[in-house]
Amino acid sequence: MTGCYLSLQSGRFGYGSVYGALKSIYQTEGARGMFSGLTATLLRDAPFSGIYLMFYTQTKKLTPQDQLDPVLMPVVNFGCGIFAGILASLATQPADVIKTHMQLSPEKYHRTSQAIAFIYKDFGLVGFFRGGVPRALRRTLMAAMAWTVYEQMMEKMGLKS
Repeated sequence: MTGCYLSLQSGRFGYGSVYGALKSIYQTEGARGMFSGLTATLLRDAPFSGIYLMFYTQTKKLTPQDQLDPVLMPVVNFGCGIFAGILASLATQPADVIKTHMQLSPEKYHRTSQAIAFIYKDFGLVGFFRGGVPRALRRTLMAAMAWTVYEQMMEKMGLKS
């Protein structure tokens, strides 16, 4: 289903519905096509969350929260989230590039190692960071907003975050 998600968003295949996409992928690529890029996606998303949380927590510890006006805390939390998101995005960008190659060309890359070899051969190390700025902006803003809302909800409910 990972391949389906990207293909639907990119409009590359022109599926009319999710069901149509699933049916087409299964008919043309079999069950393997439904999971194209799954390993690379997991190698990207699990570390992103862990790295993000680590940087977010550490950045928050550096802020003098007891000395700040509580009205400013959402801005501080958002800033910590932005910083953490940029670093986590940078650290996981290579896995995202690999995943994207695998999803867009499942007939070409049957294993993650094939995509890695192709990217390195054709683009060098810099190839693993292509598209990093748009991804960092999207992932960073989404994560920072989510954590800011989470922190505010915890505060409103009187729970320690």
